[in-house]
Amino acid sequence: MPLAIVIGSEGKGLRRLVREKCDILVSIPMYGKVQSLNATVAAALMFYEVRRYRLKTLSEKKKS
Repeated sequence: MPLAIVIGSEGKGLRRLVREKCDILVSIPMYGKVQSLNATVAAALMFYEVRRYRLKTLSEKKKS
C-alpha cells in the first residue's frame, strides 16, 4: 500500500492547505522536559512505527 508521510516544522507544523490534503493527521506525544522533536527524529519515529505495523500485519496474514 503506497504511503506518503509529510513532516511539519517544529514551530509551525504543516500549512493549512497541506493539512487539508492529508487523509490522516498524527502527532507524537511529548512527555517530560522535551517540547518538540526535530523533523529528522520525528520522521525516523514515524518510519519505524509504519514498518513495525506493516511487519506485524504481514505476519498475521501469513498465520491465517
